[in-house]
Amino acid sequence: MMFETISLALLQKKRVCWAIPRADVVVDLIPRIKRAFPYARVVGLHGNSEEKNIYGDIVVTTTHQLIRFYQAFDLLIIDEVDAFPYTFDEMLPRLAQKACKTGCATIYLSATPSKTDQRLIKRGRLKCCLIPARYHLHALDIPKYCFSGNLSRFLKKRRLPRVIKKWFNKQLMLNRRALLFVPTIEMGYLLQEAIRKCFALEVEFVFSSDENRLAKVKNFKEGKGQFLITTMILERGVTIANIDVAIFSTEHEVFEESALVQISGRVGRNPMYPHGEIVFFHYGITLAMESARRQIREMNNHARRQKLLKEDYK
Repeated sequence: MMFETISLALLQKKRVCWAIPRADVVVDLIPRIKRAFPYARVVGLHGNSEEKNIYGDIVVTTTHQLIRFYQAFDLLIIDEVDAFPYTFDEMLPRLAQKACKTGCATIYLSATPSKTDQRLIKRGRLKCCLIPARYHLHALDIPKYCFSGNLSRFLKKRRLPRVIKKWFNKQLMLNRRALLFVPTIEMGYLLQEAIRKCFALEVEFVFSSDENRLAKVKNFKEGKGQFLITTMILERGVTIANIDVAIFSTEHEVFEESALVQISGRVGRNPMYPHGEIVFFHYGITLAMESARRQIREMNNHARRQKLLKEDYK
């Protein structure tokens, strides 16, 4: 979506920065930027990066690493501007401003803008370009609800509800890969054990403080393993081709509307595999679940009104 803008900036000998809240997404984006701009010098910066030089034609960095720069960039793209920690740390917007040259163009990207930004857009105080369809022009998949009862009670006994067992059996039979989202680290470990007991299957689990997180995600992206259990650390930015998504205990308070929209967006990102299944396993439908599903439907409706979707021409 940003490549034309970056290309124009490079033609004008401008220096570009793409700032992202999470290191996982920086790692995911760097090779894509390098493939798209093979003649540009691309530098990647995050807490574990080995880059020694901080300047390049394009700098892909976590927002925290902006502390290294002063009046360095002509174009600053801040991705996932509504995501933690950017919206929760007052220092980060100041670092972003400090990193900009005078007259620097700043672009904010978000699939789920904050309520404050939505109000500013409606009042005309914040310029907005709404893009309701993905670049491959296929509709967004709509999440399905599936009542699974009190999952925590089952997991404490290393068991799974019948409806979840049935879903796993279908995935195994069809050889479909999936990201399995859980609200807490404790539930992740319990789900891992329950899957091992019920299906004799070893499944990796990733979370924010997992030292092997990047390696596990890289292995999964490369096709190793059918399932990957994750907390919300993978809710944004990571692209894995041809996967489904299941959210367990979707009624949990950590699964806010924006998080559910972002998690649903992990499905269908690759043009070769534009669709997949999204299942909200729950113990009661929440307002966040309803709002997330409504928001996804509204994006599809916007795209249809603009005649953007390929499905409408079949």
